Amino acid sequence: MPRSDLSNYLVHWTKGEDYNEAYDVLRNIVFEKKIIGTGNNIREGWECVCFTEAPESAFHEVAGQYKPFGIQVPKSWLFSLGGRPVIYQASNEYDLLPDSIKWRHMRYEPDHEPPFDYSWEREWRIQTNELAIVPEYSRILVPDQEWVDLLINEHNNYQEMELHYIASVYGEEWLAAPIDELAFKCSIIEV
Repeated sequence: MPRSDLSNYLVHWTKGEDYNEAYDVLRNIVFEKKIIGTGNNIREGWECVCFTEAPESAFHEVAGQYKPFGIQVPKSWLFSLGGRPVIYQASNEYDLLPDSIKWRHMRYEPDHEPPFDYSWEREWRIQTNELAIVPEYSRILVPDQEWVDLLINEHNNYQEMELHYIASVYGEEWLAAPIDELAFKCSIIEV
């Protein structure tokens, strides 16, 4: 049964003080074809790449630090790689978890003053220091066509720069190599 609060996809949204900063993070992910894991806000600093399954519009109503630039992947794909939803629980329950899944713990204490509740993020994590993103399983999300055009233009310039570097190392015949098109699908999201 279709539900508006569930999706078959997860999104890794980028953060920034403004759209330009969040776009820079997205651009680096796309050019490097990987999302770097972090231990920020994860107990004991487990390195993870984080996603949300919250619908875009509802997520961005609450999440001021995240901007509408992200990488979307199928939930089933991330699950097959070991990604799982976090386990929302009180801090004192952390040690009840087996060591093998402690990276999934997320503090949840709505009865504290002030409450500690990030359950609206509907967070998923995969324990890794980096996650390769591949075009056949990933989609780039941006707020409008101007950002799509900018990303494609910068990607083409980056590819050209890479060809010139390779040509300087391996020979001028490399300059005849075709520039790869941006292989990812870009989708415009309305927030």
